[in-house]
Amino acid sequence: MRKKGKEIIRPVGVEIREYLNDGWGICNKCGALMDEEIRNRIGVFTCPACGWECDVMDYEYEEEDTMELVQDERGDEYLIPRDDMPPAGCRACGGPYPYCKASCKMYDD
Repeated sequence: MRKKGKEIIRPVGVEIREYLNDGWGICNKCGALMDEEIRNRIGVFTCPACGWECDVMDYEYEEEDTMELVQDERGDEYLIPRDDMPPAGCRACGGPYPYCKASCKMYDD
């Protein structure tokens, strides 16, 4: 059983990854660090702030990060919006999507 006491902690930035790597659950509803307890031999995360509960085995933190780190054909890394993921043809090409759209024949009108 892991509890932080009565204090409600809402990690931000790098702290989120550190708590997740240490095995803590972070509430997907309000962002607070969740308590962990065993009920009927099943681990359960419970949010002390909003009361949201989730089985430890079913828990998955939903990141709000809207950017994704990708690599171009040279191995350089850059960020692109998650909703602007390259189509299969672009991933096979390896060009610096979406910056290559202006010069690509696939996007030629």
